[in-house]
Amino acid sequence: MSTRQELLPALQQVITDLLPCGYPVITSTAARIGISVRTLQRKLAEAGLNYGELVEHIRFDQACHELQNSKLHLCEISSRLGYRDPSSFSRAFTRWAGMPPRQYRQRLTRSAERSRGMRHQYRD
Repeated sequence: MSTRQELLPALQQVITDLLPCGYPVITSTAARIGISVRTLQRKLAEAGLNYGELVEHIRFDQACHELQNSKLHLCEISSRLGYRDPSSFSRAFTRWAGMPPRQYRQRLTRSAERSRGMRHQYRD
C-alpha cells in the first residue's frame, strides 16, 4: 500500500483531532500515529508533501465544512481550528480562499437560496 493510502487518512484524523488544542505540532502527531518525527517527515516527502502544508490544507477543508454546514460564530470555528484569535483565522482563510470567511459564508448562503428558489420555480 502506498504512503497516501495508509498514512494520509490516519494523519488527517489525528491532525483534525488535535486542532482544537492549538496548532498540532509534528511531534504530537507522530507520537499519536506511533512513528518517529523523522519517519513521518520522510514518508510525507515520499508522497510529495510537507507537514505544514498538510496542516494548512486540513484547516482549510475543515473551515469550509464548518462555514457551510454550521451556524457557529467565526470565533468558535477559529478555536476549533486551533487559532488563538479569530483575526488570525480570518487572515489565513483570506489567503486560502481569496475572501474573508464571513464573505465566503454569505456567498454560500446566497447560492443555496438561489438554488432553492430555482427548485420551487420548476415544481410549479
